[in-house]
Amino acid sequence: MRSAEKTRLTRERIINAGIKEFGSKGYAASSINNVSDQGIAKGLIYHNFSGKDDLYMECLRVCFEEMTADLSCREECADYRKYFDMRMKLFREKREKAAMVLEALIAPPEKHYEDILRLREPYDRMNAEWIRNILSAGKLRDSVDIDSAMKYLSVMQDMFNSYCCGLRSESKSFESLISLHEEQLPKAFEYMLYGVMKGE
Repeated sequence: MRSAEKTRLTRERIINAGIKEFGSKGYAASSINNVSDQGIAKGLIYHNFSGKDDLYMECLRVCFEEMTADLSCREECADYRKYFDMRMKLFREKREKAAMVLEALIAPPEKHYEDILRLREPYDRMNAEWIRNILSAGKLRDSVDIDSAMKYLSVMQDMFNSYCCGLRSESKSFESLISLHEEQLPKAFEYMLYGVMKGE
């Protein structure tokens, strides 16, 4: 095996172990020692990555790229219920990767906040495109245009994520926080679109 290929496979193995660690425990509770406990020599990890933060950001990049590609608008996106069913199925199949992405969206490590904002730009664009398609396919109230509706939904989405972030400070486990977000998001999105009261 050539040296370049061996290096690529080694990095891939470390990244997969990192995703398993960060995706099951969250950034704060994870460590290089735990990644090493998955059968990878610590020296090999440090040969390829400068430390926990370097490995975390590379793992997160991989997760954002994969989840963005998997969630990019397809036929299911025309109906938000089908979209959330597709999303839930994907998140069950790729639990650790989904958990890393969700943590970065809900409660990103403060010291990496700016880097994560740049990393998540394609994901945010994909999400905005999906919301715009949903709004375009429906009928808005006479006083509402798509751009103002997009801004409103963006603010509401941020509020929902802040709500979930607050639950984390109430000693909710990392796993339960991720599950709660995914279980409640479809209903929250429905409320955002249609409100909670019948029109007169």
